[in-house]
Amino acid sequence: MGKVLYVVRHGKASAKQPGEKDRDRMLDAVGLRQSKQLGLYLYNKNANISAIVCSPAKRALQTAEQLADQLDYNLAKIVCDEDLYEASVRIVLEKVQAFVDDWQEVVMVGHNPVLSYFVEYVTGFHFDGLEAGSAVRIDCKVEKWIDLAGKSTSFEQYISPLDL
Repeated sequence: MGKVLYVVRHGKASAKQPGEKDRDRMLDAVGLRQSKQLGLYLYNKNANISAIVCSPAKRALQTAEQLADQLDYNLAKIVCDEDLYEASVRIVLEKVQAFVDDWQEVVMVGHNPVLSYFVEYVTGFHFDGLEAGSAVRIDCKVEKWIDLAGKSTSFEQYISPLDL
């Protein structure tokens, strides 16, 4: 059967204000719209999301919440993982490999450049990288997330905000 991983870069964020921590930056109006449209797109494609995992940065959590709202996914079930903020490719891979095996389709929301590097690492597919508010669908030919590796994955689709 296999699994599906949607790697999502948070929507466009507001500029960092003096004294503001990076992780406290919020989505701007464009980012809110991008996130809502991406959620609606996934809903219309009949995505059957088992879990939404995100960085605890406010802009990533807001993106996850907008997606969840469009997907009729329980907001209380969103998993914020501290390690996804300022993560390395190795950490992102370890987090994915530790997903619950009952999860068949997972959305992971985080930041660039690590998410783009992760996609290239696990799929071997070179692309221009994730822009704000975009997603990549990765099909994983595994029954258990721990078995996820390059030969078991394929880059299936890049979803740009311009496509929505």
